[in-house]
Amino acid sequence: MNLILARKTARAGLLAAALFLGACVTSNEDKTAVDPQFKDAKVDAQVAGRTLMGSYSQSLQWNSTVTAPTGLEDLNGISTGVGSLQKTAALAKTAADIDIGGGVMANLDDTGKGFALIYHKYNIVLNSIEDTAIVRWDDRARDTAQKDKNIISFKRVNRSIGNLRVETSEFADADGDGLVNAVAGGDNKVKITFTVDQGGTVEKTELVAGAGKDANFDTEDDNLVYEAKWTRSKDGVVIGTGAFQDADGDGVVVDNSKDCTVLVQYSDIEPKDRPLIERVDFKARLKVLAHKAGNEPLSFSYVETTKNGRTDSASIRNRAGGEEIVKGDTMYVTLKTTKTADDDTLKSATIVFAMNPGQDLSTDADDSCYSIHVESDKRFGLERHAEFDFTSATAIPHGQVPKAGAFSGEADYANGTSVTLKGSFSPTGFSAEYKGPDGSAKVEWSLSGILTSNP
Repeated sequence: MNLILARKTARAGLLAAALFLGACVTSNEDKTAVDPQFKDAKVDAQVAGRTLMGSYSQSLQWNSTVTAPTGLEDLNGISTGVGSLQKTAALAKTAADIDIGGGVMANLDDTGKGFALIYHKYNIVLNSIEDTAIVRWDDRARDTAQKDKNIISFKRVNRSIGNLRVETSEFADADGDGLVNAVAGGDNKVKITFTVDQGGTVEKTELVAGAGKDANFDTEDDNLVYEAKWTRSKDGVVIGTGAFQDADGDGVVVDNSKDCTVLVQYSDIEPKDRPLIERVDFKARLKVLAHKAGNEPLSFSYVETTKNGRTDSASIRNRAGGEEIVKGDTMYVTLKTTKTADDDTLKSATIVFAMNPGQDLSTDADDSCYSIHVESDKRFGLERHAEFDFTSATAIPHGQVPKAGAFSGEADYANGTSVTLKGSFSPTGFSAEYKGPDGSAKVEWSLSGILTSNP
């Protein structure tokens, strides 16, 4: 198990880069300014149609990207099962390492210090694996009838060919009794550390887990997670951190026997498999369902910085303006580009979707969208500011285009002129009242933005 926080984050957050990289947009402070380069440029209904189409195209991206956040699957992947070393014979003191069955070896050189070393080296396909356990040297260790030993620590190292990837799992005592195996009546906490070293990048996940009331780590239905954190380092420098934290005040992060509320926070520089992203920051509250039945998002926010200098964000608010995600009610997903480089055409952008996440937050199948607000500004080019509102006549199921609806908006251009549009749309095109520098008229455009009626 490799707890890489937010890699399976809500699809609404992960869409931010793709959406904003294609955004067309200057700020309102420049809307009346005249750029000498465009002072003689013509602005008419045809130009206005292209502006309208650009905003409409942006709004339609919700069909394949915006969805109710699905939460993180990682919590469900945490295994707090420790397992027990078993043997078929008693550990008898000998002068050399002994085979106690199935290739498992025992070294008894340090029994005088109170422990014995048990190890097993083997290969699976192209990987070599080495298991090492330190076992308390006591009557249980020497008892032929007792298969489960008192384990002080356990370590597994899994190496690929040429050590290109090395995975390490380590189990250590976390409750002070000196053992990682559960003991009846004890606190039974164990620290579990997972490490993956690949090409100079090291990812480490650390958990403190409990065996629950049944004092059995291997039956996970009542196991607990007290702490969970993650780091990613490259050439010795920490570049990513993340943590699961208790958010309902019960003193544990996760109790598998009941529903729990968990705060998830994550930050990563140059995240894996996202070559255009410089940094991401993610925060969410999740309801982790009892008996490892999944999780549901309760709140969500996401910020990323791209390598071309843009800062993009995604957030969700309910109809009252709060962060809590409400099933079956209107929610507002806001995507923003708030910062760009001085030589970037894009200056700022905001897209707000009024939507209903449905009753199942783990899927987008029952999502629907009501309206979309698109506002964008550019530094360069003829179009400098555009702001449009699209309202569907009926709720739009996720993955479908609107059948019909109304829209209104305005656009400002670098030659100091402006246009306003108000009308309706259908699967074949747009019809609107147009007001611009060349006058007012009723006009129609195809979905490609070409005039189909001559004002």
